[in-house]
This record gives sequence, C-alpha cells and structure tokens, in this order.
Amino acid sequence: MRRLPRMRKPTKAQCARAQSLGQQVIGRDAAGWPAARFAGLPDPPPALFVRGALPPRQAPCVAVVGTREATPYGLRAARELAEHLAASGVWVISGLALGVDGAAHEGALAADGSTLAVTGCGLDIDYPLAHVDLRERIAGAGGLVSEHPPGVEPRAWHFPRRNRIVAAFSDAVVVVEAPARSGALITARLALDLGREILAMPGNVTRATHAGCHRLLKQGAAALCEGADDVLAALGRDALAKAVAARRPPEGGIEATLWRALDPDEPTAANALCVRTGLDASEVAAALASLEIDGRALRVPGLGFVRT
Repeated sequence: MRRLPRMRKPTKAQCARAQSLGQQVIGRDAAGWPAARFAGLPDPPPALFVRGALPPRQAPCVAVVGTREATPYGLRAARELAEHLAASGVWVISGLALGVDGAAHEGALAADGSTLAVTGCGLDIDYPLAHVDLRERIAGAGGLVSEHPPGVEPRAWHFPRRNRIVAAFSDAVVVVEAPARSGALITARLALDLGREILAMPGNVTRATHAGCHRLLKQGAAALCEGADDVLAALGRDALAKAVAARRPPEGGIEATLWRALDPDEPTAANALCVRTGLDASEVAAALASLEIDGRALRVPGLGFVRT
C-alpha cells in the first residue's frame, strides 16, 4: 500500500466538538485505548472518535468485507455469515460501505448481536446517505469509530487508512466477494501482516467480482470459508469460550449485584446505580469497569450503562 498522509493529533476544539455531539475521544494514552488490538499496527491513529462502544478487550471480532458492487449472492452470503457469527457472540467488524459491508452490519443486527462500523469520515457526516438509518442502529447495538474528527468529509485516501483499522480490530477477516483490485484485499493484506486469520468465500468463476477471493485461495493466503463454522473454527475454542462466558451473569459479589441492577435496554447512570444497589461510588465504578472489560456491560456515552 502506498504511503498515505499521516493524521494529526486532534485539537482541543475538535475534541470539544466531538464530545458535544455525544462522541468519546480516546487518545493513545487513555484507559479505553485498544492497545492490544493496535499492537504492531504501523501508523496507529493519534485518537479514536467513538459513538456507542468499542468491542471489549476479550471479545472475538471478525471483519466481513467485500465489494460495494456485490451480487445478490454476495449480499446474502455476507448477511447470513454475519448473522450466524453475531449469534455466537462474535463482534462483526466492517466499513459501513454499500454492498458487502452494509449486508454484514445488517446481519449482525438481525441476530441482536454487536457490530462495529469503521468510517472514513467524521462520525457526524451522513455517508453513505443510504446508510443513515443503519448508522443509528449500529450506534445503539455496538459502535461507530473513526480516526477523523467531526466535520471531516470522506476522501479517497481515507478508505485505505480506514481498512487498517478494520484489520486491527479483527481476529479474523473474511473476504466475501471482491474483484482483483479491491479495498477488501487491502484489508486482508494488512490483517495478514498483523498475524490475523484470513478466509475467503468462493463464488462464480465467470464474475469479476469474485476474482479477488479466488486469487487469495489460489495463493494460499486465505482459508476456504463456506460458512460461519469455518470462521469459528479459525478463531479457536478459547476465543469462543470467552464470548459465551460474557453472555452469562457474573457468579457472585459486587459485579453480580450491579449486573442485576442494570437494564438491558435503558442506560442507567452510575449515581443511580449507587442508589439502586446501596453500593458506594468507588465500588460501583470498579464493578462497572470490570463488567465492561468482561463484555457484560456496555457504556452509552453521556447516559450510563446497559446490561449486555
């Protein structure tokens, strides 16, 4: 990939603007910075702008990527794959583009699962316009993330940069449908450099939109993906066990008390949880941090926490 312009550290005014729009700003030295996921990533973002939440540290994450010009086969395959993965506790990562990306996000939402959309513009920019409603649903069931501050419009060079963030957040990348020259293949190559698992779905050999997938398979750069079971096998039992554990209530102690006090739909502020449980503020803060790390609670910026 050709050298791309570096991102500058956001200004105080940009951070204040983001926060006024309900976005979190997470710098490299902040507690919420995904250090483990970004380890080894060349030119990591100076900061992340987030609506909703990022995947918990231990959550298995799979990128489902492909062409904007997807065939009905590719759209169906992406949606079904993402739906099955999300139902298994996997976070589905994609880029919110038309085509395969949108189908992947829709599939995760159909399973009442979690999905992260990585955008190539500021999170206040409605791009693509066709996905305005999808963006809001993703923000409520997972998260939106960008390295761009509010007001930044999409530019061609933003999307290769976005792809490296998609790769970094993922434990595995599945290319569903992609031509020989495709941003999805950039994502796969970057993920391969980061040591992630790469899988590709086969398709119609007469269609150019499948040529990239077939090239990955012929070169041995990707494993064959015929469905969610192949991806789950690539992730391994340990990652899946963590995902299943995150869906169970804590066994006891303060975390269990607080988890039961949380609502799965309506966010509850920390001070309200103190009143509801009788715990003091320091106990609630520590327990919420533990639940969030374990994937049992989700922070809704400016509103509080919900049970996952």
